[in-house]
Amino acid sequence: MTRRRVGGIPETGTDATALDLAALRRRVAELEREVMVTQLALSELRQRDEREFTVARRIQESLMPRSFPTVRGFRVAARYRAAREIGGDMYDVYPSRPERQDRLGLAVADVTGKGVTAALLMAFCRAIMRAAAWSSSGPADTLARVNHVLARDVRSGLFVTAIVVELDVARADVRWASAGHEPPLLIRPSGTVSELRVGGMMLGLTEDASFEEHRRRLRRDETLLLLTDGVTDAADQRGRRLGMSRLRRMLRARHDEEPDELLDAIVAGVEDFAGGAAQADDLTLVALRRID
Repeated sequence: MTRRRVGGIPETGTDATALDLAALRRRVAELEREVMVTQLALSELRQRDEREFTVARRIQESLMPRSFPTVRGFRVAARYRAAREIGGDMYDVYPSRPERQDRLGLAVADVTGKGVTAALLMAFCRAIMRAAAWSSSGPADTLARVNHVLARDVRSGLFVTAIVVELDVARADVRWASAGHEPPLLIRPSGTVSELRVGGMMLGLTEDASFEEHRRRLRRDETLLLLTDGVTDAADQRGRRLGMSRLRRMLRARHDEEPDELLDAIVAGVEDFAGGAAQADDLTLVALRRID
């Protein structure tokens, strides 16, 4: 039998193998303990991150109003669904002049990215957009002022699409301007759905961008719908997009409903179409309906 010396004492090969296995078992046990400690630390980090994301989401959602100014002859509703813990969409409804209640402002915006950076930019954008609306001559001027600040001061590499609307309550006139955003949809009492004119580049690209302003009168029982591309880009399990044609069919079927019921129906329709597929993008909707 082959022998070797361990610490000066001859030892058989069988005894040496037993010692090697015992050392290996001890090392495996140590590694298992290290893995357990690491898993516990990671679990604590995940729980802390989840708590922080929960707080961040509550703060973000609190920035978007759930109740709206009372405007005689009109009703407003809004819906927001983030694809992740926090999102890059935003909506706002506000008196467009603090000292005047006969003007109502509406805004919807979408940051090109996702996650924390997009959420921070959107919170900043909402603040300067409302401030700009209160001192501007109208929606196009509001976008120009917001764009100037974003292009000059923000270095995130992200950009923002947005649409701003101002309602003159007494005249039932709406003025709107777009910065590369999805066109607003006009739903008529007959059930027809039309895309309104838009234009303009995204906010934050260049300081001297200009924006076109459009105007029309809202007639009784007409609804103006603002949305982000999270609605039409929603996909099902096979990767098919909802698209504008399907959305139009939804709207035609619900054209006579009040804003709250209409938006609930759209959200439910998007979820039914997705069929359990994960939501890939934030979803935001704002509806303004003339009722008399």
